[in-house]
Amino acid sequence: MLRNKQNSKQYVPLKRVNIAATIRSFAADVSITQLFRNEESTSIEAVYCFPIEEQAAIYSFIARIDDREIIAELKEKKIAQKEYSEALQSGHGAYLLEQDEKSQDNFIINVGALPSGKECQIEICYVTELNLVENGEKIRFVVPTTIAPRYNPDKGSLSSPAGTTSKYVQSVPYKINFHCQVEKYNIARISSSSHPIQINLSK
Repeated sequence: MLRNKQNSKQYVPLKRVNIAATIRSFAADVSITQLFRNEESTSIEAVYCFPIEEQAAIYSFIARIDDREIIAELKEKKIAQKEYSEALQSGHGAYLLEQDEKSQDNFIINVGALPSGKECQIEICYVTELNLVENGEKIRFVVPTTIAPRYNPDKGSLSSPAGTTSKYVQSVPYKINFHCQVEKYNIARISSSSHPIQINLSK
């Protein structure tokens, strides 16, 4: 979900999601590429919330606009927030990736000064350890794609992450393309309990 920070009722539509994963033994290397477009008449600062497994470790965050590629640097939180704010005040584009303080499996990206009519491609890469299930007979690989509403005891109701006011829906106007390569090592069967999949054993 990507939200216009100046106007919470205006949303930057998500156009496409590509997920590529490589599974090696008990670990997975995952790359998520998402394409957004600012269809407003002015530049905006947007807030993007997305879920990742709690035990995952993000090692790369890249933003691409036109022919520019911006690669993130790891910095102390307060320093990163200060540099992000200073860049926006100077009229420059800036990007900030943070972990949601209230939820360890949600992350927040601030996309500053996204020009009108421009597309922004966000690529996030992470590694995660896979869980053993059914008495250790199977390995489970999960890619979360939605942020579930959480109960907020202070408000006595469900709340959205990062102070957003998003509405939760059952369907979305985009598709997710998913490709996973599994190393052939003592693999007896590959299956999915949630979605139909195509399996190619020739590679």
